[in-house]
Amino acid sequence: MSAQKRALPSTSSGQASLLKKPRTARTNQTWRRFGMNLVPRRSWLTEDDVRRVVREELERAKPHSAEYCPSCTGNALEGIVRSMEKAVQKLEEAAEPANNHSPHLRRANTKSTEKSDARNLQLQLRTKLSLPIFTGKKLEGKGGDPISVALIDADTGEVVTSGPESSIKLDVVVLEGDFKKDDDDSWAQKEFEDYLVKQREGKRPLLAGNLQVMLKRGVGELGELLFTDNSSWNRSKMFRIGLKVASGYCVNSRIREAKTDAFAVKEHRGESYKKNYPPKSDDEVWRLEKIAKDGKSHKKLSEAEIHKVEDFLLQLFIDSDKLREILGKSITRKSWDSLVCHAKTCKISWKIYLYYLDGMRKHGALFDADGQLIGLIKDRVYVATHRLPAQEKVSD
Repeated sequence: MSAQKRALPSTSSGQASLLKKPRTARTNQTWRRFGMNLVPRRSWLTEDDVRRVVREELERAKPHSAEYCPSCTGNALEGIVRSMEKAVQKLEEAAEPANNHSPHLRRANTKSTEKSDARNLQLQLRTKLSLPIFTGKKLEGKGGDPISVALIDADTGEVVTSGPESSIKLDVVVLEGDFKKDDDDSWAQKEFEDYLVKQREGKRPLLAGNLQVMLKRGVGELGELLFTDNSSWNRSKMFRIGLKVASGYCVNSRIREAKTDAFAVKEHRGESYKKNYPPKSDDEVWRLEKIAKDGKSHKKLSEAEIHKVEDFLLQLFIDSDKLREILGKSITRKSWDSLVCHAKTCKISWKIYLYYLDGMRKHGALFDADGQLIGLIKDRVYVATHRLPAQEKVSD
């Protein structure tokens, strides 16, 4: 017997009533109809399963509504769709108590909620290390500041000041310098730990001092730390300081570790040759970049009575070409630029007066703001008064 298409009988309002179209139940999914409520017999169906099935039926029903009701147009067809949407809404309401009574669904929903509520937490070092670093010398932040660490919510950029995570204990570790993940990157805990560095065989622990930090309201400061060995023996010739959550804290959540930039650790006997950043005016001139102690450039500057950073800067101010001439071929153009740039970071506040005795600007004198003579210019080279020969001091 062939199926016949029938028009839906009209209601008193002129709208078509909803046609009860028979359909075959899907395998293992039979439904009972109570008025407008559709309740699944399988109480262990998840809410997402219910929504997906009903919405599929809703989408499938839309073209069939027009097929079974060719005379339905405009508001009548929209009424059918609204009625079906109400059925979906009521079915969702009916699925809620089923979820609450099913242990399986409660666990699934709890896991889903926990996943959506999980925060993207990470440790962040807020202070750059002061360089260079030598064995046996306390690690410090740039400018002598304490080395600070904070627990950050990476999604907001804000410090986590409350909750159990804000008062955890951290371990301070040493990493290989070639752990090149950016601070914005994400990495697995195992990946971080694969780059941990231990001491050489027969040596003391690589890092000595206070190897743990306790956070308070999400922030903490590293204690006294020092390296006992240089970095020349490891594969990258560089180290990093790393911070990770100590054992026993936040076992059910992931907090990404922190790390410093890569740096070399030198033997303390090399500290006597280190450069100063920034240099001081009374520092020996070899404290400047590209001037090696007792090297060629150092000897040439000494012969020209340029012994201190202050002498170098005054000569640079008076006659930079002459200074470049003094150094000669012992320094390249690139090294010269680095040297001058470093010297100019010296913090000085001078007010000086320069007088030339001839039109060639080869000879002259320098006075301070009080009119006191501070040096002479002899053949375009500055010489401080305390380095002048005794007879010249008398004549002046």
